[in-house]
Amino acid sequence: MSKKIIIPAAIFAVILLVWIARVPLSNHYYRKGAGYMSEKLYEDARTNYERAVRIRPGMTDARFGQALCEAALENHELAVSLFSVIIEKGRDFAPAFFYRGVSKIATGNFEGAAGDFTRSLEMEYELAASYTNRGRAYKDLNDTARALEDFTGAIEADSTYGPAWFERGALRAGLEDFDRAVYDYNMAIKFEPDNPELYRLRGASMASQENFIGAIEDYDRLIGMESGYNGLYKQRGIFKRRISDYDGAVTDLSRALEYDPDDGEIFFYRGISFANMGDLDRAMEDFTRSVELDAGNARAWLNRGLAWLRSEDHGNAVHDFNRSVSLDDSNAQSYYLRGTARAMQGDYRGSVDDFTKALDLDPDHAMAFFNRGISKGILGMHEEALDDYNQSIELEPANPGAYLQRAVSRINLNDMSGGCEDLETALEMGLKEAEPMLRMYCQAGENVIVR
Repeated sequence: MSKKIIIPAAIFAVILLVWIARVPLSNHYYRKGAGYMSEKLYEDARTNYERAVRIRPGMTDARFGQALCEAALENHELAVSLFSVIIEKGRDFAPAFFYRGVSKIATGNFEGAAGDFTRSLEMEYELAASYTNRGRAYKDLNDTARALEDFTGAIEADSTYGPAWFERGALRAGLEDFDRAVYDYNMAIKFEPDNPELYRLRGASMASQENFIGAIEDYDRLIGMESGYNGLYKQRGIFKRRISDYDGAVTDLSRALEYDPDDGEIFFYRGISFANMGDLDRAMEDFTRSVELDAGNARAWLNRGLAWLRSEDHGNAVHDFNRSVSLDDSNAQSYYLRGTARAMQGDYRGSVDDFTKALDLDPDHAMAFFNRGISKGILGMHEEALDDYNQSIELEPANPGAYLQRAVSRINLNDMSGGCEDLETALEMGLKEAEPMLRMYCQAGENVIVR
């Protein structure tokens, strides 16, 4: 045999051996990749999957594994490309559509994701997960009706699939359908009892229902699961304040400050709790710290102003109410309290202006009518004061002070009968200050007889 025949034959033999060996070699790298992937060592897994694909480009399982690794490493654009190659080579590979949809959601391509999950649903691949993920895509597209329909479809496909209950609960909470949101969270917790996000969201929905005790119970569970997370102490402290557990609120908010001493909102809520406990000095300290950290918090200025007002420091109270109004001119209470402080300073015309602004914002503010009536009465405007007292009594008939003050204006307008009737009503309601006025203006005897 000549050398011209032997050499090509040898080369062919080598090529044939490589060709034959490529299958076990690619399988070797594929198995290594799968082993690394099971241990969540995605970079090592990707390397071995890539080797398997280079040796055998048509090895779909290895390319799919490579795509999954890229997705796990958050290289979603590349993952989409790899899944697309698989889909182009074999249109019926449902997992590629499903996971390409997952990566498309991560890249913000929600329409494309919805299309991929529709294909995986057509092939009946992981129905509950496909419905749930398509629902997420629709939710991100602001198509809440179709999102809700898909989450419900997922639950119908598998009633034990926790993520579907979770997503439907979150969607319903966003629609302020808190009763049904809590029901969905309850079901999700049944199947995923160790998911902290479920307790946080259920607690938030319960708080929106004014069920602060239930919300606190969920945050108790959360703190047990994630001990040391200061945001939980802050929120639980806020909830405790809402049920008038001011000691508990102060304890939680103080704990929260250990983790974040520069959070002005924590000082603000702790200040409110101290104020409700009657500790105005510490309340003042906390409100002051709050406005130092966040001078744009209108409520902090408002509450510090209220603390000054309760301490009878009317000048500082007006200063803080001015700051509150400058930051938020839509809060009736800011004008009402500033009007009260101005009246205490003797600025009755200024107080009338403020009470009027408060009533423009809140026409049912009984105390604004009442206090405006007092200021108008002091200014000698008894006809107008009488109108304000009438409005105040209509809104809050159980306020004996309104009858007393209306009596003053009626007497000043020479309506002695009406004035005496109001004084008798005020006395019947327990306001002892009405008794000497009855004696003075209504010729009542030592023992006043009331209706």
